[in-house]
Amino acid sequence: MYLQKLKLTNFRNYENLELEFNNNVNVFVGDNAHGKTNILESIYVSAITKSYRTGKDIECISFEKEFFRNVHTYIDESNKDKKIEVEVFLDTSNKKQIKEDNLKVNRYSDFIGKIPIVVFSPDNMNIVKGSPNNRRKFLDILISQISKKYVISLQEYNKLIKLKNDVLKLEKEKIDFTYLDIIDEQIAEKIEYISTKRYEYVDKVEKEAVKIQKELSKGDEILNLKYISEFENKNKEEVLNILLKSRENDIFRKTSNKTIAHDDFLVFVNNKEVNKYGSQGQNRTALLALKLAEFEILKEIKATIPLILLDDVFSELDKGRINYLIEYLKDYQVFITTTEVDSIDKVEDKTIFKVKNGTVEKLKN
Repeated sequence: MYLQKLKLTNFRNYENLELEFNNNVNVFVGDNAHGKTNILESIYVSAITKSYRTGKDIECISFEKEFFRNVHTYIDESNKDKKIEVEVFLDTSNKKQIKEDNLKVNRYSDFIGKIPIVVFSPDNMNIVKGSPNNRRKFLDILISQISKKYVISLQEYNKLIKLKNDVLKLEKEKIDFTYLDIIDEQIAEKIEYISTKRYEYVDKVEKEAVKIQKELSKGDEILNLKYISEFENKNKEEVLNILLKSRENDIFRKTSNKTIAHDDFLVFVNNKEVNKYGSQGQNRTALLALKLAEFEILKEIKATIPLILLDDVFSELDKGRINYLIEYLKDYQVFITTTEVDSIDKVEDKTIFKVKNGTVEKLKN
């Protein structure tokens, strides 16, 4: 799958923008805060249905505008005559609408994964060095692009937890324990499935990342991942038992205490937890290995080439890692933002766009 063209209306600092792309390397060069990242963000929204930069998509609407509408046209590389047109519309009431070939998408779970995508950004360093929430998000986005059931299970799980917490907020004598039993049984089913899939994909990521880390470090570094969950290898009945044992504490605290919100995976390099004991270079190499592992897994399972967004990553990587990344991805469609085009001067097949104050000019290579 590759992106042929886009049209943005009232998206961030673009009132009207139309661009056509090379199916290899596309580079947006310019100073910071002029709109380079906004273009990559629009591409991500067209694939995942939400931004990777903010949890509030309404922030993507241009200042003093009532809506944004983005249209992205994709080509199936296995069938050049097959096009997919994705339209994303959002207004100031936060009403979002996705259309595929002019047909409304009623459930996002039916759409996510049709356009596999991998984004590299400076914020990605939080996957290695940040809180467990960043690592869970990394896993959830990867698995959601592969499994519709996983997307639905996450959505249903979150609804069930909200229902349970609403019950737990009541005074104890007002709680309907039969209803609470029903909710816990459904939660246990979702936890068993979600935890199992996360464990499975941590293993898949590790297998790919080990090879990349070893290659980047010239054989000096061995990467390992360890999945951490109270529900690891637990079946539904065992999960339910954990929930029931926690009930009195839940009632006392008026919230669910046993949830998958505590799941995590640890990253080790040479048997040491890299975010605690690794060098800055080891942390960056580990991140690069994880993201390229994500790319390889999507490529293999989806049987199509994911889009790659490199958002200002050259500011985070040294020359050796930059050269490795460019060499690794040069045969695929890549969208790059940078302040200095010199960092990719070795790439022959590229299209360069100059971005300045919300205007975009296509330059000669």
